[in-house]
Amino acid sequence: MSRGLRGTGVVELLVGTALGLVVLTMLTATVASGARLLVSAGARGEAEDTAQLVVEAFTFDARRAGWDPAGAGVRPVTDAQASRIAFNADLDGDGAIDPASEETAAYVCAVGAARLSRIIGRQSLPLADGVTACAFRYLDAAGTPIPIPPGGLDAATRDTVHAVALDLVLLPSGLRGRSERTVLVALRSRP
Repeated sequence: MSRGLRGTGVVELLVGTALGLVVLTMLTATVASGARLLVSAGARGEAEDTAQLVVEAFTFDARRAGWDPAGAGVRPVTDAQASRIAFNADLDGDGAIDPASEETAAYVCAVGAARLSRIIGRQSLPLADGVTACAFRYLDAAGTPIPIPPGGLDAATRDTVHAVALDLVLLPSGLRGRSERTVLVALRSRP
């Protein structure tokens, strides 16, 4: 009789081990799925943070564009294209713009390279990667969009720009959704 009980114990042990392995496999799959979700959520959060950083930097530079305490006639926008904009501000009040300093700020959309760069003086800083769409728009005093010719706005037309807009779409690698931002900033009013 003891022999039959021993065999039953082994069968029960094998069944228990098999069930344990099934549960362990399901648990491993669940943990892996949770890890993928966590990585995706982290990437989404980083994309949202990056998009917000772009908006804040662009707004900061656009709002100080045209600062001219010496009254030297500083032009706030010195380059206005669909994929590039450059701002000037006489931050030290000496009546001149130093091109090697933070008195000049430019933004360059390079959708082909999936990057938006901020150029301060002569230093280029990558501001956002994973850029799938990026464009600048220019509006006159009435809020009417100014058409942008292939070579950008000429100096006379740039002087009529009263507001600038940035449209940005980020799609970091590995994400299904995208982060979109549009910001419209009025330039400093001129006397």
